[in-house]
Amino acid sequence: MFDTAHREDARRHLLTLEYLGSPEKIDGLLFICDRALLHILEGDDTENAVHTLQLGADWFELPHPPECRDPQGEVDFIALRLVCALFEPRCLAVLPAQVKDSFRRFFTRRDFKSMHTSENHYLIFRVTRRLAAQYYTEEFFENYGMTAQQCRQADTEYIHEFLDFRAGRGWGEFDSLGYAFEIMQALCVLHRYVDDPALKHKAHMAMDIILLDMIADSCGPLYGGAHGRSYPAAILDRLSAPFVRLYLYYFGGPEYTGSELDCASIYLSDYVPSDIVYKVVESKTYPYENRERKHLHSCTAWQNEIRRDILAELTGTISKYTYVCGDYILGSVNRQEDYPAGSPDGWYARHQQHEWELTLPGDGTHKIFTHHSARADYHKINNRWSGDCGCCCGSFYTNKNTAIAMYNIEDRTRLPLVNAYVPLDAFSEVLQQEKYLFLAYDRLYISLYFDNGYRVNNEDEFAGKELLSDGWQNAVVLRVAYKEQCASLEAFARSIRALPVMFDRENKTVSFDGILLRRDGSSENGVENAYPYPGVYDCPFMQSEWASGIIEITAGGEHAVYDFVNNCIR
Repeated sequence: MFDTAHREDARRHLLTLEYLGSPEKIDGLLFICDRALLHILEGDDTENAVHTLQLGADWFELPHPPECRDPQGEVDFIALRLVCALFEPRCLAVLPAQVKDSFRRFFTRRDFKSMHTSENHYLIFRVTRRLAAQYYTEEFFENYGMTAQQCRQADTEYIHEFLDFRAGRGWGEFDSLGYAFEIMQALCVLHRYVDDPALKHKAHMAMDIILLDMIADSCGPLYGGAHGRSYPAAILDRLSAPFVRLYLYYFGGPEYTGSELDCASIYLSDYVPSDIVYKVVESKTYPYENRERKHLHSCTAWQNEIRRDILAELTGTISKYTYVCGDYILGSVNRQEDYPAGSPDGWYARHQQHEWELTLPGDGTHKIFTHHSARADYHKINNRWSGDCGCCCGSFYTNKNTAIAMYNIEDRTRLPLVNAYVPLDAFSEVLQQEKYLFLAYDRLYISLYFDNGYRVNNEDEFAGKELLSDGWQNAVVLRVAYKEQCASLEAFARSIRALPVMFDRENKTVSFDGILLRRDGSSENGVENAYPYPGVYDCPFMQSEWASGIIEITAGGEHAVYDFVNNCIR
C-alpha cells in the first residue's frame, strides 16, 4: 500500500532546496515555482515564495532574452503550477492584491496555451483552463473569446473524450520516460482540485491505468523495453527519468521517499492508486510476455477543437512486445504502421522513439540498445541517443531472448552510422571476436552482432560505453542465455557463431535462428507473426480489446473492470 509518509518526506526535502535558476528562462522559473507554493503552505520564506509566484504570473510581462526559448513554448507548465495556488486557502491569504491581479491577468487575458501541439501539452492546457474557469467563475477569458462557464463546459467534455479515447487505444506518446509523467502531473492536479465528481473519478481511473501500463513492463524497480518520445538522459539512466521516479514513489518501497521527483503538485494531490493496482504489484509472477497495441500520436487532432475526422483516418498502430523476467527485460516495437499518406501528423513518425532495449538489474545505466545516431548537438528531434525523427530507417523484433534490428538508411543527408549503448565496465567478462561482442552479466551471457562490424568509442564521455558501426545498411542481433546453458563464455560464443546471421541487403531481410525480419513484418520458424496485436493490453494481469474502453485487471484472486464507457470500476 502507499506510504503517505512519502509525501511528507518529499515536501520537507523540497523545502530544503535553494532557489536556483534564472527566472526569465522557463526551466529556472519552473524550478522555483514548484517550491514556492510549499514554502507558503509551510509558512516558510513566504516573502521570497510570493515573489516567485508573481514572476510566474507576470511571465508574459517579463523580458525574455533572445537566447531563451520562446515564452509561448512551455508556458502551460507554468500555468499548471500557478493554478494550484488558486485553490490553496493558505496561499491566497498571503498573496497581495497586486499578485492576485497578476494571476487574474495571466489566466483571463493571456494565452497560456503552449505553442507546441503534442497531446500532453493540450491536455495540460485543458486541465489548467478547466480549473481556472472553476475559480474565475464570473470572468470572460478574453484570449479565447469564452466565458468561464463556456470554458468549463468545453474543457470538461474535452478531457472526458481524450481520456476515453486513450483508455481504448493506448497512449500516443507510449510509455514515454518523461511525458507520461507530465500527463500524470496534470491529472494529479485535476484530481485534487476539480469540483466535478465524474471528472475526478475519470482522472483517477486514467492514472491507475497509466501506472498499470508501466507495471506491465516492470520487474520491481526495473522498467524496460521500448518507449515513445524520450530524451537521452532518461534513456541512458532510467533512474533519472521522471516517470520512473514516479513509479518508485508509489511502488518502490521505503528507500524511495519521492524526494527525487521535486514536484509539489504530486505531493499535494490526493490521488492514491487503487488497491487492485497494488495487488498487481504484489502478486505478479515471472516470467511473462506483454503485448500492447498503441494508437499513433496526433499533433493536430487534439487542438482547439477535437478533429474526429483526423482520428478516424489515423488508424495505424504500434505493436509493442516486452518480455519480463527476474533477470532482465527485453522488448521492442515489433511493428509500426505508417501514418496515412499526406497526414498532417506524418512528420511525427518515430519522434524521439526508443525502439528496443535489453534492460538489466542493478545500476539504472545497465542496458544495451542500438540507435541510428545523428549529430550530437541536436537536443530535441534528432540526436546521438534518441529521436531519429522522420528517417524511419529501422525495423525491429524481439522475443523472449533475441532482438534483431535492421537499418536501411535511404536518406543520404543522414549519418551512415548505427551506434550502440553498451557500458562495458558493467560486465564481469568481455570477449570481442570480429563482428561479435560477448558479455557476462550476473546469471546471463549476452551476444551482440553487427553485420558491418564495430569499433569501441574511446574518445569522449561515452568512452567504453558506445559502439559504432558504419554503413547505410546494417543488421544487429542480440541473444541472451542463462549461464547454466553453457560451460563458459567461450562455449556460449561458439554456440552463437554456429547460428549464422543472414542479411539480405537487396531484399532487406535479416534471418537468425529461425527468425526472419522484414521491413513489413516478421516470422518465426516459418510462422508469420500477426500484426497489429489484437488488444490494447495483453499480459497475465491486464486485458483489453482494442477501442473497447473496457480494461480487465486480475491480481491475487481479485478481479476489477475499468469501464471508461460508464465511468466506473466494477
